[in-house]
Amino acid sequence: MSVLWSVLGFIVVMGLVVTIHEWGHYQVARWFNVKVKTFSIGFGKSIYERQGKETTFKVGMIPLGGYVRFLDEAEGPVAEEELDRAFNRQSVYKRFAVVAAGPLINLIFAWLVFSAMYMVGVSGFKPVFNEVTPASPIERSLSDSFFRDKAEWVVTQVDGEGTTSWRTVHQALLKARVHHQSHVDFVVEKMDSSEQLILESVPIGELDLNQPEQNWLQLLGFKPFNFALPPVLGTVLADGPAQKSGLMVQDEIIAINGVVTQHWRDLVEKIQAAPNQTVEVSYLREGVLYTTMVSLGQKKLDSDQVVGQMGIGVYVSPERLAPYTVVNQYGVMGAIEQGYQRSIDLFQMSLVMLQRMFFGDVSLQHLSGPISIAQFSGQAMQSGWVTFLGLLGLISLSIGLLNLLPIPILDGGHLVYYLVEMVKGSPVSTQVMEVGQRIGIVLIIGLTFIALFNDVLRISNG
Repeated sequence: MSVLWSVLGFIVVMGLVVTIHEWGHYQVARWFNVKVKTFSIGFGKSIYERQGKETTFKVGMIPLGGYVRFLDEAEGPVAEEELDRAFNRQSVYKRFAVVAAGPLINLIFAWLVFSAMYMVGVSGFKPVFNEVTPASPIERSLSDSFFRDKAEWVVTQVDGEGTTSWRTVHQALLKARVHHQSHVDFVVEKMDSSEQLILESVPIGELDLNQPEQNWLQLLGFKPFNFALPPVLGTVLADGPAQKSGLMVQDEIIAINGVVTQHWRDLVEKIQAAPNQTVEVSYLREGVLYTTMVSLGQKKLDSDQVVGQMGIGVYVSPERLAPYTVVNQYGVMGAIEQGYQRSIDLFQMSLVMLQRMFFGDVSLQHLSGPISIAQFSGQAMQSGWVTFLGLLGLISLSIGLLNLLPIPILDGGHLVYYLVEMVKGSPVSTQVMEVGQRIGIVLIIGLTFIALFNDVLRISNG
């Protein structure tokens, strides 16, 4: 089923992004009265085709891109009465505008998608903590008063950037690391109080962009607030140990092997301490006491420690969770502003990451290929509108940026040729364009191979 979701997600996400991109070329060409012969989404044999007034619209079998084909003397003879509509006969400024329209519309589309995401509302957990890891960067930055007062604190700023959830804290840290920062300032405020602490120059050099498995918040010393929860099941994994033993959502686990479990934390500790063992579970269902035997599974943590696994999740009542959750939702103008800022941040970070990868400062493992995009798309479609919109905006922005790179055969390479033509007053020679095309093909094939290799590694490593 996950494979089907991945295939569907890839088709939907890439179909939308590619259609928007090619529509940009198509629409600007029509504004300049350039004849568009073909508008294709995908490559290869057509699975759908419709003949318009003068443009053939089709969908190819291979959903890895698309193209718009203009009337052009470079592709064959053009009737004399249509010469003024040929792409090659247009001024260099018109040609520049037509080619630039594709990637630019992707960037604008990303902005609109992010804006829609903020109108729907982005939910998350507030960055609340009441203890930190000893000898950690955060612990060394805190005053003694923090440790005497076990109050709940909220991270409100990272380097002057407002934070409302642990996700936004992580995003701010990512932005700082991408831009080579080794220290950041945190502002934390006490819950339900105006008391504020400023943690200056907290070192973040340990946060490695080349190790995506790192838990950055944990490395810095943050321990997200963990309030006591009753051992009531909120989720039961299909075909997991719990479901196979008859346990259901809303069951309350009261003992493991006869030892009482007062809180969810007690239950987790007892399960993790018994990998691959069979345990006796006592539970309440609608006020009636039952007992069952559960054969636990196992899983490996990041520390390589093997722990027991039952395939269950905790139930948290909305009332209990409300003080620790946040929904960032805005009106139209506020959402547009937030969407714009998100687009700018991601665009800048992507440019810096590309630069650092080019110079070998950051690993090429950050490149993702179609397999990873398919997996992420499938997961996003199952996770709800906000996750899907976030991924759609990111992919659109990435496609826009990629096509602006000055690589021959990409839009950016053609734009460079047109800029040279504007300066020297004549087109770039055919020989130069042919050499550039060969270089561009080699670069694209090389990047595609690296991206696919990374995809295979991600899958093989789970």
